[in-house]
Amino acid sequence: MKIKDIAKLAGVSVATVSRVINNSPKVKPETREKILKIIEEYKYEPDHFAKSLRKRQSNFIGILLIRNSLSTEDSYTHPFLSGVLEYLFHHDLKLVLDSCDKKSGLSHYKKLIKSKLVSGFIITDLRENDERIEYLNSINFPYVVIGRNKKNNFIYIDPDNNQGGYLGIKHLFEIGCKKILYISGNKGPVVTEQRLSGVLKAKNELGVELEIKYGDFSKESGYRIAKSVKLEKYDGIFCASDLMAYGVFNYMKESGIEKPLIGFDDLPSSKILGITSINQNIFDVGFNAAKMLHKLINKEKVASMLLPVEVSVRESTLKFRK
Repeated sequence: MKIKDIAKLAGVSVATVSRVINNSPKVKPETREKILKIIEEYKYEPDHFAKSLRKRQSNFIGILLIRNSLSTEDSYTHPFLSGVLEYLFHHDLKLVLDSCDKKSGLSHYKKLIKSKLVSGFIITDLRENDERIEYLNSINFPYVVIGRNKKNNFIYIDPDNNQGGYLGIKHLFEIGCKKILYISGNKGPVVTEQRLSGVLKAKNELGVELEIKYGDFSKESGYRIAKSVKLEKYDGIFCASDLMAYGVFNYMKESGIEKPLIGFDDLPSSKILGITSINQNIFDVGFNAAKMLHKLINKEKVASMLLPVEVSVRESTLKFRK
């Protein structure tokens, strides 16, 4: 059933039915009641998709994830999207979720904007010189960024990755570790630099020995690095992601090695495996990102947010406490 059918049954114009659907006060109470009864009887639901194409503003927001950041296993993506969807659910908003590669990323954004399907974006996988940011700024299109870079010419929400890197080394130092292996994420992403910056700050302040190896945030890279070095020479291991920590954990289990181990992200599996991790409240990041974007779309004032992090201490370091 279409809106014109509702109008015909009620004996009113399509415009009058539209006013009732959109809660306009410019409709007589008896007419409103009549139309609402017909809508209820025939279980009519407005076509939000078609409506969004006719208007400049829709009730859809967009998130485009870079393909190589998607994971079928336990990762940052699931709790982050859960937080986004929780906010959208309570505010009658919808999510357009898609993926793209780095080369075609900007063209995907342009296509969605041209379609008028989305009213704003949550930007992930931020780069230092990000062409998406420059383009969206140039057309004044609403967006919120997960993360920061050196320019910060945008509204962002970000866990304090510098603090997280610092706290991880500090916790290992507090349980007696003096020679630490830090498995970093891959070079390039801003988050890698931020976490490493905090790690180096703690190294300098606390006077610990530190060796850095670069992975790619995946479980496979954590396992590969653990296998390629002599873990026996370190008395503590800190990984820039929980997934890499899981790889190290599996290798140590296979090899009969026990060393203090910390991850970063505090994913659900870390609780099950008993791995200490840096808790950055990923669900809250997603929830607040959606909330901030909604305000921007409605032309309300929004301030960037830097969320504090904390160490979720578990067996992987507790049993080594002296």
